Amino acid sequence: MAKNIVEEQTKTGDFYGRYIDDIFMTWNRSEEELRKLLDDVNTWHPNIKLDYKISNSLPFLDVQLTNNNGFS
Repeated sequence: MAKNIVEEQTKTGDFYGRYIDDIFMTWNRSEEELRKLLDDVNTWHPNIKLDYKISNSLPFLDVQLTNNNGFS
């Protein structure tokens, strides 16, 4: 599952990082495309579901990350 997302990120020069079951990724295309990708990922396996948050600021591994140049 993660391999497909990483391949997608590699095509656009975005960032993908994972620690155990926490994933952080950047996205340089539309929010609509991102939601479509994540909703599609949630259909890959019936017992695995991704919970996600789309924002310019979010917590990841007890650190608040902010993107001042991204989503508005």
